[in-house]
Amino acid sequence: MIRYTLKALLLLCLTSASQAEHEGIFFDNQIIPVVLSATKLPQQQREAPASITVIDRALIEASGATDVADIFRLVPGMQIGNSRGNFPIVAYQGLSSEFPQGVQVIIDGSSVYSPIFGGVIWSLLPVLLEDIERVEVVRGPNNTSFGANSFQGVINITTAHASQVPELSSSFKLNNNQAERAFLRFSNSQVNDRLNYRISVASEKSEGYKKLADDFSKQQLSSRIDFRLNTHNTLQFNFSALDSIRQTRNPIAIAVPIDPKRDRNESSQFAQLIWEHQKPNAEQFNAHLSFHHFDGKDKYNVASNTLDLTTESTTWNIDIEHIQALSDSQRLIWGLGALHESVYAPFRTNSKTNHTNTRLRLFGNLESYLTNKLILNIGGLVEHDKLSGVNTSPRITFSYLASAKGAYRLTATQAYRTPVITEEKREILLPVVGIIQSSTGHLDPETVRSVEAGYHGIFLQNKLNTDLKFFQNHYERLINNNLSIAPKVLDNQHHARTYGTELEVNFRPNRKNIIHMGYAYTRVNHASDERLETSVPKHNFNLLFSRQYTNGWHSGLEYYYMSKMQYLGGQNDPQSPYQRLDLSVGKIFKLANNQTIDITLDAQLALNKNIDLHQQATADNLIYLGVQYHVE
Repeated sequence: MIRYTLKALLLLCLTSASQAEHEGIFFDNQIIPVVLSATKLPQQQREAPASITVIDRALIEASGATDVADIFRLVPGMQIGNSRGNFPIVAYQGLSSEFPQGVQVIIDGSSVYSPIFGGVIWSLLPVLLEDIERVEVVRGPNNTSFGANSFQGVINITTAHASQVPELSSSFKLNNNQAERAFLRFSNSQVNDRLNYRISVASEKSEGYKKLADDFSKQQLSSRIDFRLNTHNTLQFNFSALDSIRQTRNPIAIAVPIDPKRDRNESSQFAQLIWEHQKPNAEQFNAHLSFHHFDGKDKYNVASNTLDLTTESTTWNIDIEHIQALSDSQRLIWGLGALHESVYAPFRTNSKTNHTNTRLRLFGNLESYLTNKLILNIGGLVEHDKLSGVNTSPRITFSYLASAKGAYRLTATQAYRTPVITEEKREILLPVVGIIQSSTGHLDPETVRSVEAGYHGIFLQNKLNTDLKFFQNHYERLINNNLSIAPKVLDNQHHARTYGTELEVNFRPNRKNIIHMGYAYTRVNHASDERLETSVPKHNFNLLFSRQYTNGWHSGLEYYYMSKMQYLGGQNDPQSPYQRLDLSVGKIFKLANNQTIDITLDAQLALNKNIDLHQQATADNLIYLGVQYHVE
């Protein structure tokens, strides 16, 4: 049945291509794309001191992604996996485990980095896919703008203002593996359009992989309120709350007695308040205050012993930023920040107490036009961390504007990842099997020195956008957390060097068509452990093609490839090359009173065995049926 459905979808995608209408240039009146994530200064993409992938709302919808993590398959060099069918993983340029720790994730200016595991718990991300307006992915270290742990890259997510979404939206999607997801959002404006708000709720459930204990259910609320106080001041308040039940069991048979099948209840709350003050001379003040709480309940008995795998964390974060023009050729952003985090993890720390950490930071980025064609970007960060002391991160970039559409850049930077509390305070005792793991204490931050040469070009009246970069990274003081089944002592024992190239191409000839392509080639040399080398896939490729037609029909085709690799961690199995082909076809029906219904059929075809971390985690061919209803 699946085979015939896929053939029908492919036939519809290809035969209906002749119906495409060539009208309305998508970038007709648009200037060269502007990005914020490299320095936090608004910059044309070609002038930014970093390679940045921009995923806008149109590309998100064209991708047919079923969750937030899935959209990053469009980013060159990124690896998207699933530790289990209910635990997504997003990593960049390898060297990653079940908890990739090198990528910082920012939502509307506030970090959601986990102080328990490092990285991000993607299944509990405090934002819904439908509420994302734009994502900027900085492909490379960027501590100078976003602080510690922006070690390999930054994912900067901007949510949608109420004025950017339909007044009422609802959707329902299900697949042939008994997964379901329902979504409802309401948005409105009050007080002469000065107050705008949106409220979204979603519910989903899934049985995950067929051979793993990884059933999953989640309910989530997400909201955003924007209030314009006056001409120069605005306030934004975001709030998200979710509750989930995640089934888990170690897939390795010998480990099952101490890690049996059970349900783990996980919840999360996220809130942030943002104040922006804009002066007439482009001077700007921003302040962000955020709160993020995570609670994972997991306690059970093994051989008359109680194992308490409960984890809980609370993070408070405040940032104050000031943007100003020093002259006609110079702009500066600088800021102060403070973070306080508390962690309760009795299994990982052998302690029933809360462990805390405090981090203070000062950063600045200066953009200076030395000539009409030569730009110098200088950035720096100084942080004091209670666990690891004072750390610094500098960056320098020269950009040469060879023409009105093309620019070359050369960047050198140093970044670091501070050990999380459960690494610094690690003390695992398992009397049942006699395994003991501890930390040396006073772990050093992991560091990377990175050099990047790149070219950014825009052609065909801004319809074709290209980015090419060559890079070399030198990692030092890597913590041996995942290089064997259970290292007895955590220490800064390892190092590695990576080098390679990445290419990204975006082509939007008109409003009806999107073509996106990304490729990454990455090699490892001088690694202190063979596992570090195998954790980096040599090749990574993605291709997307999306069309809309005159009669409301639309179709899409996406292809993803990743060469063989093995995530770090003693229990993780080698993965053969990953290949997936996605096909979609749908039709939008226009109803009265600005109402529309969009019915879509999507297919995800696993072209290889597509093993995710464990031999039992084998991807299935999936067929999704989705219905969306909008009132503008």
